[in-house]
Amino acid sequence: MALNFIKFTGHNCIQSTIRVVRNMSTVEVSVKQGKIRGLQGNLRNGAPFYAFKGIPYAKPPIGELRFRPPVALERFPDEVLDCTKEGDASVHKDSYTAKMVGSENCLFLNVYTTSLGEGQKTEKLPVMVWIHGGAFMMDSGSENLYCPEYLIQEGVIVVTLNYRLGPLGFLFYPQKGIKGNAGLKDQLLALKWVQENIEKFGGDAQNVTLFGESAGGASTHLHLLCEQSQPFFQRAICQSGTSLMEWVMQEEPEQKAVRLAKIVGCKSNAEEEIYESLMSASALDLTLGAVKTLTEDEKRRGLPIPFKPVVELEEDGLLIDTPLNILASLESIEKPLILGHTSKEGIIMLLDAVRKINVYEEDFSRIIPKSLNVLPGSQTCERVAEEMRKFYFHGEKISTKTIPQFTDLLSDYNFVIGNHVTAEIHARKQNRSPLFFYRFSYDGELNLPKRLFGLGQNPGACHGDDMFYLFKMKMMDIDVDEESEAFKLRATMCRLWTNFAKYGDPTPPQDTTLPFKWTPVAPAQGAVFELNALEIDREIKMIVDPEKERMDFWRRQYKLWNDSFLKPKL
Repeated sequence: MALNFIKFTGHNCIQSTIRVVRNMSTVEVSVKQGKIRGLQGNLRNGAPFYAFKGIPYAKPPIGELRFRPPVALERFPDEVLDCTKEGDASVHKDSYTAKMVGSENCLFLNVYTTSLGEGQKTEKLPVMVWIHGGAFMMDSGSENLYCPEYLIQEGVIVVTLNYRLGPLGFLFYPQKGIKGNAGLKDQLLALKWVQENIEKFGGDAQNVTLFGESAGGASTHLHLLCEQSQPFFQRAICQSGTSLMEWVMQEEPEQKAVRLAKIVGCKSNAEEEIYESLMSASALDLTLGAVKTLTEDEKRRGLPIPFKPVVELEEDGLLIDTPLNILASLESIEKPLILGHTSKEGIIMLLDAVRKINVYEEDFSRIIPKSLNVLPGSQTCERVAEEMRKFYFHGEKISTKTIPQFTDLLSDYNFVIGNHVTAEIHARKQNRSPLFFYRFSYDGELNLPKRLFGLGQNPGACHGDDMFYLFKMKMMDIDVDEESEAFKLRATMCRLWTNFAKYGDPTPPQDTTLPFKWTPVAPAQGAVFELNALEIDREIKMIVDPEKERMDFWRRQYKLWNDSFLKPKL
C-alpha cells in the first residue's frame, strides 16, 4: 500500500490534532475516590478533549509501604483534587538527559478522553492503557514522551501511568516479607482503578486494551499470563517486548537485595540489619547503587538490568511460575494479541557496543543467547560462536566495517528470537482469539529514538522508533507536514492500533479507509509454522516469515542444543 493512498473520511478525520491552547479551561469529574479537576481543550476539528493528569491511584509507597504491594487510595486528600499537571515519576536516571529525576511518591496515572460520561448519553469509548518501557528502571508515562493526542482523536480513551522502577519496584527479599514485583502490582492496581472509574470519563470498563513497548511490552505479556490480571483487560499489544526475552526475569534476586544493602552501608549479614539498611536508605542511594549489584555474567553479556520481575514464592503471588511454564500449562489463550518488533532493534545497542567492539571480537561467545543450552567456556560454546561468526559475518571480524551485520546479531540476541518464540507458542495456543504480528521497518522523520541518540546514520527502524508514530513526544515538539509520508504513516498506525482496541481486529470490514488487510497468524499445528506478518514501511503489505534466514539458523541451533526452538532455557 502506498502511503499516499490512505483515505481520510468521516467526522473523526485522522488528520485532526489537538490545538495548542494557552488558556485552557478546567472541568471537574467525580470518581470513586472523590472529585478531580482537569483540563478541557479542543481538537482542530472542534471536538472537545479532556486531560486529567497526576491522579493518585494508590497511597504513596513510602515509609513502611516501601517495596510492598501498593495500597489502594480510598479518598483523595482534597475536596477537589487538582489534576491539571502530572505527578512525579519513580526515581530514575533520565534516559535522554542522564539526570536523576523523580521521587518515591510516584503512583499516578493520566486520563485523556474526548467524552465525559456524566450527564452524556454517548456510546462508551474503548480504553487503551499504556505501560511505558525503560528496562524496568527508567522513564515514565509523562506526556513529554507519550502524549496520546493522535490516538484519542480516533475515538478511544488513553490512560498512561507511572509505576515503581529499579529496586523500589522489583527488590525481592522474602525473608522479611518483600515478595517482589511491586512494580507489576502497581500496574495491576492502576488497571483496577480504570475498572472502577473509567466510565466517569466516557469509557467502557469492559473494553480495555493493555499495550506497552520494551519492558512495557514484557509487562503487558506478563499480565496476559497472570491469573489475577485477567479480569481487567480484554486485549493486549506487545511492542518489542515479551516475557520470553532473556532480559526480562531477574537473576539472583535475593543475592542482589543483600548486595544492595551492603552498597548502601549495611555491615552485617543478619537479615534484620539487611532489611533495616534497605528500608532506611534514601531512594536515590538505592537507585544509584542498583547497577553495582549486577552479576559478572550480566555485565559480560551486556544485559545491565539488575532489578526486574521475579517468580514469587507464595501461591497467592502475582507471578507464581516462570512465563514459559505458565504458557506451557495453558490450553488456550483467550485474548486477542498484537506482537511485533522493529526491523533493526539492535541499533539502540550500538551506543554501548561500538565502544566495546574489540571486546566483542575477542570474546565472541558473550553474545550467544543465554537461552541456548550450551555451557559457557565449553567446546560446544566455541563451536556455536564460530557458527555464528560464519553465518552473520561470513568469517570476518566484528569491526566498524561490519556494523550492519552486528546490528542484526544484536537485534536477534536481544529481541527478535524471543519475539519469534513467543509468536509460535501463541500460535499453538491462540485458537479461539486472533494473533496479529508486525514488523515496523519505516525509517522517517518520526523515528525519534534513533535521532535523539545520534544513530541516524544506521538505516532501518531502531528499538522504540515505532512508538512515535503513535504518540507525540512533547519534549522534542516535532511535527510533520500533513502531506508527508511520516504524517500519513502515523495516521495509519493510530488507526490500526485503535481499530484493534475497538474491534479486536486492526483492519475490520467496516473500516474502508485502509486499502489492505492485516491477516492474523494461522493457528499452528504439527511441525510446520508460518508467521504471517504485516510489514509496516513505505509500502504496507503482508509478508511471511520475516527474518526467515536468520530464524532458520537459530532454529537449527535450538534444535541441536535445546531439543526445540520452543524450549529456550529461561
